[in-house]
Amino acid sequence: MDDTWGISGPTFLTYFIGATIAIVIIAAVHRKTLFRGDRSARVDNLGPQQVAYLNGGDRLAIYSSMGGLRAANALGTGPGRTLIRTGPLPSGVTPLDSAIYNAAGNGVRTRDLPNDQWVASAIEQLRDHLERSGLAVSAGKMREARLWVLGGLALVLIGIARIVAGLGNDRPVGFLVVATIAAFVLTLTMLRTRRWATDAAHRGMRDLRSRHTHLAPVNSPSYATYGATGAAMGVALYGGAALYSMDPAFAAEAEVQRIAATGGSAGSSGGTDSSSSSCSSGSSCSGGSSCGGGGGCGG
Repeated sequence: MDDTWGISGPTFLTYFIGATIAIVIIAAVHRKTLFRGDRSARVDNLGPQQVAYLNGGDRLAIYSSMGGLRAANALGTGPGRTLIRTGPLPSGVTPLDSAIYNAAGNGVRTRDLPNDQWVASAIEQLRDHLERSGLAVSAGKMREARLWVLGGLALVLIGIARIVAGLGNDRPVGFLVVATIAAFVLTLTMLRTRRWATDAAHRGMRDLRSRHTHLAPVNSPSYATYGATGAAMGVALYGGAALYSMDPAFAAEAEVQRIAATGGSAGSSGGTDSSSSSCSSGSSCSGGSSCGGGGGCGG
């Protein structure tokens, strides 16, 4: 019986797995280069909302602002889980604070804040400053990093075509099916990976978090002691859970999600980390190539 496409199953499987691993490794190296950032950039002088953006993007920056406004007794919840003003706007606020406070005057919900014109403008201003400082990853660099998804998709399509051809040629394709599924999962991981902070910002964030461990929810901090800025920084560094720790009733009524702030942790959700771990998964698939010696496992 002739080999499918004139290539034996074990040979094709070896090439397929090798190509998968190569794409993942090259993508990881490329992302590492894209996300390096400015090594001289510092996070020490950043405000809570800027730290929050680097840790969790737009949503966490909004939560951080809400935490500060709530601690200042300027923000609360009303009927229908809408945000309302409960006091005057404190002094020294940021454009995002002002935008959310104004939105609360219109009775918006937390989930609708990103769509508010002034909130979106304040977030964009914050993001642009961080990108110019070499601390935030731009949307353009994320798109460039995801170009490797095309290579992964092409490989998956080749695997599917080989499986179909192998079945038509009455060849076993079990190991190739597993390898193709693995390639699809790795490709999906590269597509869904999102990060906001550069590697330079990640390093600074780890130091910043170590200096603010007293604000961690597990330590049950008294946010009244640390004021509005402390409350906002707690949310920025430790996510929505900090807002629940500070004021669980408000957080629940405002429909705040318990998202985790990951940008400053060692195992962050950054693209390079995910790609690297994915590579290890791909390497495990290479173990299947030894099974390919049985013959015909690659269609």
